[in-house]
Amino acid sequence: MSLNKKTRKNLIIASVTAVLVVGFALGLWFFVQYQSDQKTVEVQPVSYLSTSYWGDTTYSSGTAASDSTQEIYPSTEQTISDIYVTEGQQVSVGDPLLQYDKTKLELDVEAKDIAVKQAEIELDDAEDELKKLRNTTPVSTPRPTRRPTATPRPTQKPSSTPAPTATPAPTATPAPTVPPADVTVYRRLDVDSKPYAGSGTTEDPYVFLCTEDCVLTPEFLLRLLGDGSTPSPDDVLATPFAATFEVREGNSNYGELLYSFTLDGTDLSGGFQMEDVLAAGDTLESVAEVFEARNNSGSKATPTPTPSNDYNDMGYTKEELQKLIQDQRQKIKDLELKVKQAELNLEKSKVALENSTVRSTVDGVVRTLLDADTAAANSQPLLVVAGQGQFTIKGTISESLLTSIHVGDVVSAMSYENGMSYTATISEISTYPLEGNYYNGTGNPNSSTYEFTAVVDNPEGLSNGMYLDITLSTSGNVSVDGSSDALYLDKAYIREDEGGSYVMKSGIDNRLYKQYLELGATIYSGNYVEIISGLTVDDYIAFPYGTDVKEGVRVVVEGTGEPPMAEDSGGSSSSLVEDGTESAEGAEGTESSLEADGGNGAVLFSEEGAASGEDIVEADPEDGEASTSDSQDAGTAAQSDF
Repeated sequence: MSLNKKTRKNLIIASVTAVLVVGFALGLWFFVQYQSDQKTVEVQPVSYLSTSYWGDTTYSSGTAASDSTQEIYPSTEQTISDIYVTEGQQVSVGDPLLQYDKTKLELDVEAKDIAVKQAEIELDDAEDELKKLRNTTPVSTPRPTRRPTATPRPTQKPSSTPAPTATPAPTATPAPTVPPADVTVYRRLDVDSKPYAGSGTTEDPYVFLCTEDCVLTPEFLLRLLGDGSTPSPDDVLATPFAATFEVREGNSNYGELLYSFTLDGTDLSGGFQMEDVLAAGDTLESVAEVFEARNNSGSKATPTPTPSNDYNDMGYTKEELQKLIQDQRQKIKDLELKVKQAELNLEKSKVALENSTVRSTVDGVVRTLLDADTAAANSQPLLVVAGQGQFTIKGTISESLLTSIHVGDVVSAMSYENGMSYTATISEISTYPLEGNYYNGTGNPNSSTYEFTAVVDNPEGLSNGMYLDITLSTSGNVSVDGSSDALYLDKAYIREDEGGSYVMKSGIDNRLYKQYLELGATIYSGNYVEIISGLTVDDYIAFPYGTDVKEGVRVVVEGTGEPPMAEDSGGSSSSLVEDGTESAEGAEGTESSLEADGGNGAVLFSEEGAASGEDIVEADPEDGEASTSDSQDAGTAAQSDF
């Protein structure tokens, strides 16, 4: 019996405990729900966060150009002798504008021509040298080297009975050496060089001791051939004179004569031209070749016999010969480049001579005529002839601006060079992007770049190649479909999920929910985006980031603490239910209000109906169907909802 009492007591305690726990849990849940329902999130009118688009400004840069303008810059290498026009003068194609000094140009052409011939002679000499090396037969063994003299051993002290001393071998007699020169050996002959023999006449020519690579200066050759001057007592050489040039073994006047030739400037044929000698080169061999070619014309030049066409007597080994041939081939390549450069310089000089008279290339008016020094100091054209053609500006825009900038748009340009502003009309926008990144304006620098051309309205003061800063205005407040009054919302209030782009919008029940949007173009560097549908300027939205920003949370207007929609309309003729439907009770002239039922539904009732006991409509939270009851049941239901 006592056990049953104890068991019953335990059951009672357990039941009470369970009821208390369940009651506490339910109370805690309702408290949390109540606290959560008391949280609010601030919203703002869309009209505060949106903007209209009346056009944007973007910047670029470009250069001016005209195919009917002739600009002449002062030359740093030529001197202007005459100017044939004046500022404002009308000229035609082919009319002379200015003249450069021809004297200097003609001398320059002659000098460049001599340089070409000298380079060609050096190349011929190098090719002959290569032929000799190729014709040379290498020796089978290396050239013998002198055996070092053995150091004699010290003589031992003779014993008491000296042995007979061996007779020493006879010492080889050294080959005779060439005594050093006791006269001047010349590597370069000029007007101050002194011969070591002779008086300069045909019968007794001057004698000069020279090295194989001796050079004859142009002044020396002119003195030899006769430059028309009268020698002074202090001059070493007469003019003209006869001279013999010797090349001897060991570069000594006591050495064996290797070769020599004589030039007699006192007895040249009348058809002989001195510039032929000067142009031929300045080495002994090159000068000798010219006089040898003149032998049939009566020249007194007597070159020595042609040297051997090989180097067999040099005793080169195969390896040495291959190295010499390789070096000579490289020398020939270098000389070929030298000849080409000399020929190019000659052509440039000839063109400069031909173009010494600068003529007009367009029909127009001399618009600018400056002093040569002033133009050079300011890097400006000396003379400008402006034709009747148009000036254009070529600039670039980013790919992101192609939909905002069109043919026919007017751009403005500014030149810091002359301080003038210009207006121009876009005549062409390229459909192909430029290669590389040449864009230097606003917009996305990582996108492709397109070139546009604009025609300048008044090109006064412009010149070819002048740098310009360009300002472009993009399209105004126009939607993607061409309609006006487009709505652009700050992009910070838009989020994305798998359903698309959305905002956290306040509903008619003053609670947040996701409103998905249809978006259009972006403006102002992507900070604003066009709202095509899903939002109007009369709506309220919240900043979509934060722990409390969730669907179903109550909202208040920022700065006021009041809900965006009036919860007690007072004089309104209709009532709102949670799902957005509207009651028609106002047709009877009664006022209605919306009363929350603790999250389980909403009760729509009229004050007159509550007082008179008329039927009211109760919204079912499960299926949204309405049911009728008398005023007493409605009051009881309204009180028991919370």
